[in-house]
Amino acid sequence: MTSAHLHHAALDAIGQEIVDGARPVGSVLTLADLEQRFTVSRTVAREIMRILESLGMVRSRRRVGITIRPRSSWNVLDPLVVGWRLRGEEHDRVLLDVTELRAALQPMAAELAARNATVEQRERLIELADEIVRTSRHPERTDELAEAELAFHMLLLRATANELFAGFSGVVRLVERLDGPQSPEPGLVWAERYRRIAAAVAAGDGETARIASRAQVAQGLAGMTARVGERPSIAEPPSSDHWSV
Repeated sequence: MTSAHLHHAALDAIGQEIVDGARPVGSVLTLADLEQRFTVSRTVAREIMRILESLGMVRSRRRVGITIRPRSSWNVLDPLVVGWRLRGEEHDRVLLDVTELRAALQPMAAELAARNATVEQRERLIELADEIVRTSRHPERTDELAEAELAFHMLLLRATANELFAGFSGVVRLVERLDGPQSPEPGLVWAERYRRIAAAVAAGDGETARIASRAQVAQGLAGMTARVGERPSIAEPPSSDHWSV
């Protein structure tokens, strides 16, 4: 296994353990144990800790060591954290959280895109909407449909010309890659909603784009709420005064 693969595997394993609560809040990690467990260099072990610290998941302090931080400190919008949570027991909660956030953001994104999108972006949204409608008529082409839907949502967020909206596209990509598109009723009716949004953006009609997008996300949120059922509660991982690798 290459150094890059070792680095990724070690980071993935530790991050997943923190999210799953296998490493309680307040427990201590050591670089030496990381080196031994994953057969990585001290430089790689430090880089892993640097990434986890940037995510708010650990804190490195002199004479204390590297300690696990509570969930309230995590950067929960970072795709790494979202991915680890999706693979754990919080899967349903994360899906609902992301869907609710999209329901709040996407109508405004559509309005901003109508105002700020480039000519090329407007044309591409129309093309993608047409592709979604075409592929929705063929149940066997689910992979193509998923790719077109993802491309549409990613482009819509980028077309806002707002860096924070564009940054959220990483979370959207991850969720749809791991769990599939959040369409509650794949088919022509759902697909036609993309055409209405794209046409409004292309025409520079922000109000219509917002209204059309709001109808789409409301339907998606209703479908996800029905799928998940009762909202899971937030539970902090258990704490520990000391827990070594």
